[in-house]
Amino acid sequence: MAALALAYLVAPSAAADQPLPWDGRGFDLTVDTLTNKYLTHILTMRNDTTYGKVSDYVTISKDGRSPNFNGDTGVIDIAVDSKAIFKTQNNFRRSELVQNIAGYEKGATFFRASVMKKEAFLNPYVWQMIFPESHIFEIRVDATASPAKIIYLNNGTYDAKWQTEFVPGTWYNFGIGVWPATMGNGSTLQLYTSEGDKDLALVATHTTVTTFPSTYEFHMGLLTLSDDGSDPKMNAKPDIVSYCN
Repeated sequence: MAALALAYLVAPSAAADQPLPWDGRGFDLTVDTLTNKYLTHILTMRNDTTYGKVSDYVTISKDGRSPNFNGDTGVIDIAVDSKAIFKTQNNFRRSELVQNIAGYEKGATFFRASVMKKEAFLNPYVWQMIFPESHIFEIRVDATASPAKIIYLNNGTYDAKWQTEFVPGTWYNFGIGVWPATMGNGSTLQLYTSEGDKDLALVATHTTVTTFPSTYEFHMGLLTLSDDGSDPKMNAKPDIVSYCN
């Protein structure tokens, strides 16, 4: 995941950019150096302890994607299983990497990331996959649907602003720009997306009432929860999703 601060938002390849506020690409990472770019507390604070091992849930391949996308060949695989409980959130199953990112208050902050799953979900739930804690935007997969759908949401609501079939083995590439609305305290968002090795293309623009953020607590991984407070029933094998930034 790379967060690119833009002086203005046009086609991603033509934007006048400021220095990256954060670069989460995996080509220069190992599991041992993951904390150079990511916060890993959701993986280590397991079952109300601090003894969880990041290596139980994350693997990294420096040359996992060829040709590269956005200058990144690195692929970060994140797994979730029945034991993936953060603190005492027993009705959640979650494995995420996190980072706090400063927004660009004079223009747009542009987020980009790619996601792929080699096989269909073993656990047929709704999975949050790419999102800030504020949920000003979110990429999720609804694995309860047949066929499964990959969905873009924004403004903290649940009506899909964009969706398509989620096909195992396909890279889904996303770019999301966030900048202040022309009136009020809200935000304007643009969604760019593509599949495989294709360039990102603009597909949607929305103005939201969500207050334009100065910072983002950004999450990348897998999160599901039950509405009734019960433990989600999980397959004996983990679900694994690949990320490239």
